Amino acid sequence: MNTPTDRPSALAWRLTIAAIGLQLLGAALLQAYLLSASPLAAQLREAYARPEMVATTVVQVIAGSLLIGLTTWGATQRWLRRRDAAGVDRPGRMTAVLLAVSLVLFVLISAAQALLQHAFYSFVFTHQEWVNNAFGYYGPARVILMALPLKLCGILMTIASGWLAVRIAAWSVTPAAGAGAPPYRPRHAAWIAALTLLLWQLHVALMLGAYFMTYVRSGELLDYALGYWVLPAIILALAAWVCLKSLPRTLGKAGMGRAIAHGTFAFWLTQVLGVGLALLVLWSMTWSQLTRVAASYSTSVVSLLVYGALLALGCYAGARLLYRRRETPPAVASA
Repeated sequence: MNTPTDRPSALAWRLTIAAIGLQLLGAALLQAYLLSASPLAAQLREAYARPEMVATTVVQVIAGSLLIGLTTWGATQRWLRRRDAAGVDRPGRMTAVLLAVSLVLFVLISAAQALLQHAFYSFVFTHQEWVNNAFGYYGPARVILMALPLKLCGILMTIASGWLAVRIAAWSVTPAAGAGAPPYRPRHAAWIAALTLLLWQLHVALMLGAYFMTYVRSGELLDYALGYWVLPAIILALAAWVCLKSLPRTLGKAGMGRAIAHGTFAFWLTQVLGVGLALLVLWSMTWSQLTRVAASYSTSVVSLLVYGALLALGCYAGARLLYRRRETPPAVASA
């Protein structure tokens, strides 16, 4: 258990799996408490009778787990490369310390988010007249105001906790001498970019209260599972495949930050192109045509196919923009 790790990236994967497992366990225990012993347990159980609430909660838990996993993997890889090591002398101790620190940080962050939420909504209620005049009673501005600050603070605290847990756990071990830093390959950059894109997709959709599948018309959990769980998995697979095919074979000095920028660029370029295309379609159609199109199931299928094509275009454009291609010098003829 405490032998030095000898496989490249083995330590990073061990810590990542431990962090994700703890995050899922903590989220499950928190939801169990909220549904059974919290002051609002009865209201929450009534809310969870609706499929969209179940789907939204599961997506939130998965998004948080992906974020903490990506942060842990990246922080561990960066720490190992700075010390030119692929492992440590006692990986079991580092994993145990990481779990202990992560557990403490999870409790602290949960309490901090609850206090922050209470303070934020108290501020909004106290200055309700000003908020209504500035942002309106309904509409996108009001939605962004009520969701963005809390969501952004939650994301930043999650990233900081994952990074801090790795750094504290690293103090308890010594890098294995002569192991060599784990390689950073194009497949790593492709998956990091795809996961970043998916995290943007999940958080923005949850913040705006939008569904991935706009043609949900029933209260069946299967419909929400398709929209909230199946389509995100397809988006992740598509983005990873396109990014991998678009990246150069050698990444040079590019690291995880470049991959995160790649996924971020691809997501927002897709949104801009999608909104622009939607506006062009709306301007070119009459109201009766829009009504017929909105009532058709084929419209949703076509929309998803177009979104996938724009997503692939964003991933390809990001790879071409952010990664420099090095041409292989021609072979020198032997004398």
